[in-house]
Amino acid sequence: MIGWITTWNEMCGIAVHSENILAHFSEDFLVLAPRGEDLVREDEGFVHRCWNKKSKDFSELVSCVLEGGISSVLIQHHPGIILFSDLNILINNLVDAGVEVSVILHNTKERPLVFRSNRIDKAVPGMQLCRNVIVHQSSDINRLHEIGVDGNAVLIPHGVYPPPGGSTGLSVPEGRVMGTFGFMMSHKGFPELIQAFSKLDKWDYLVMLCSKRDDSGAALKECEDAIARLGLSDRVLLQTEFLEQDYAISTLSSLELVVFPYQNTKESASGAVRMAVAAGTAIAVTPLEIFDDVQGAIVMEGRTAREMASSLDNLDDSELSNSRSRIIEMRDAHQWPSVSMRLRDLIL
Repeated sequence: MIGWITTWNEMCGIAVHSENILAHFSEDFLVLAPRGEDLVREDEGFVHRCWNKKSKDFSELVSCVLEGGISSVLIQHHPGIILFSDLNILINNLVDAGVEVSVILHNTKERPLVFRSNRIDKAVPGMQLCRNVIVHQSSDINRLHEIGVDGNAVLIPHGVYPPPGGSTGLSVPEGRVMGTFGFMMSHKGFPELIQAFSKLDKWDYLVMLCSKRDDSGAALKECEDAIARLGLSDRVLLQTEFLEQDYAISTLSSLELVVFPYQNTKESASGAVRMAVAAGTAIAVTPLEIFDDVQGAIVMEGRTAREMASSLDNLDDSELSNSRSRIIEMRDAHQWPSVSMRLRDLIL
């Protein structure tokens, strides 16, 4: 029996990541999820909610692992959910109980000067006890080596969703249409993209599939204000509902270009960009490390509205075609079943 410590059934990229991995597992597993979340659907029978986010009390979680006869556990870690110092406690508690532990790190850059309990260094002793410390980028491997996590560090690319399965997406207007996708969050750069789009004469519409969450208020207002101020209400379609995976991918597949205008992030990989990869569209990104593994992405000049507008305005048909071709190659090479099997072989 495998234990999977993760968010689940909530508007969270890690929850979606776990769901796509476990959908291809044939072994029995238990999902050990945090309490007190607004769920997008009812929990399945294999879900046990037995811990709290940002808590260092893992007694009930460890009890669930032992009572469930779980011999191997994988922790889906993000420092916004479990602090690095608490991750160290959790790993040690599980190892002391005779459980084999693997961890996937979705952020390896956390080294705050003030909030020291959330420095990645705080989890080094625990990570050294793990069977595997799994990351998504070669730069993550290098950072782990620098802090002394070496022999058990493993690189596994983020999985990619299958291409559109025939489902109907959002009705997209005719003309040259670009889009963007992701949770409505301040660091995603959506207001900057709206400003950049306002300067583009060669594009007719911007479709924004930007699901809102409880913490989206300020970012959403900034986008709505920018659309109104720039007179773009008839050219920008802002969709803030949480979309089913197939519906979102089908919509993205009908666009000519999908833009990811992130301003900053410490995340190691983007789940949102994988939706566009699944759609097989051309992709443009800001020059951030999170997009280094997106083969075929068009890297824009910078993160400002002016730099993005310049980059997008100068795109020609051959660049868009080349991006689409390479994106489809990436999609075919990193489908979830193959990624899931690589993970399964590591943790069993």
